[in-house]
Amino acid sequence: MTHVPPSQRYIVFDAVRGLAVLLAMVDHVKVQFVPDFHLLLPLTRLSTPSFIIVFGVMIELAYLSKLRAGAPISQARRRIAVRMVQCLSLFSVITLAAMVSGNLGLAEGARALAGLGPGRFSEILMIYALLFSVVLVLLPLFVRYGAYLVLGLAALGWGLKGIAAGSLDATVPYVLTFFTGIGTGYGPALLPAMTFLAFGLALGEVMTARRRKVLPAILVMLAALILSHELSNGVMDAGRRFIAHRWTNHPGYFAVGILGFSAISLFLMIVQRTPYLKHLTAGLARAGKQSLFIYGGGNLVLNLLPAFEIARAAGAGLAFGFMMALFGAAFIRTRRPACQHPSSQIRGARFQQHFLSFTKPKRA
Repeated sequence: MTHVPPSQRYIVFDAVRGLAVLLAMVDHVKVQFVPDFHLLLPLTRLSTPSFIIVFGVMIELAYLSKLRAGAPISQARRRIAVRMVQCLSLFSVITLAAMVSGNLGLAEGARALAGLGPGRFSEILMIYALLFSVVLVLLPLFVRYGAYLVLGLAALGWGLKGIAAGSLDATVPYVLTFFTGIGTGYGPALLPAMTFLAFGLALGEVMTARRRKVLPAILVMLAALILSHELSNGVMDAGRRFIAHRWTNHPGYFAVGILGFSAISLFLMIVQRTPYLKHLTAGLARAGKQSLFIYGGGNLVLNLLPAFEIARAAGAGLAFGFMMALFGAAFIRTRRPACQHPSSQIRGARFQQHFLSFTKPKRA
């Protein structure tokens, strides 16, 4: 296998994030311009699991590992709070845009802003905001227990769902579904989503040498067992179930999310080591570094556009043009010197060190 300089290996992680935002925007652009095209739906459904797993990895690398090394907790809390407010603000702006264009009615938009109903093309921002809030409140426990704490929260969610199974139906309040996953209508709910967060934290802890690879391996094997059960009735049926499982917070959705993320990461690692293909990971990594701009700006524009009917061919052309313009703007931003702040270079070097320690083969 062709050797790749160590300085280039860490871009795989940014490439995973770039692919996640690409899949998310493909799904949203499809809804806007080509709503009757569903072929890519099973693939685009992997975007949200990937985002949350990536979130877990970055919480470990950017905050928890530094706190265990002696960084002041007050500074970490301030940074986490800022990120939380950024996500909530962007969610609110996108929701207001949908209300202005008529994509969301006034009552629907008001419920979304109050946390009592879904927004439009902005769900991951609300999930991120709530995950940041959980980390902020439980930060000392996150520092001490890490992935095991989050696994406990996930177990609480699955336990509540099991207790409520059969006694509650889809008419339960939206807020209850949003936080616990009981009922239908929102996914992934906060407590079950801790499964993705725990997997990401476990990967991050392996990369920082805090833990061995046992925990993420166990989670992958458990996901494989659940997936094998889902496949018992055939691949096509499993695919349809995966699409629907998100809204019921079924374990099958989380199993596919973990295995899908793992497969994407492995694939991009192989691509990065292939001389003729490594430019693909470089491009996705550039998109990953601009994921907030792509997701926030792209969905803001989509929500400002009024709903309209258009022929599939014309809609596909508009969708392609929109994606090219959006990602082109993001790539232009990566060329700006202002994006190369010294602190970001330091963070990149630290992440590179963490990533290399995770991917470098251990000697016998």
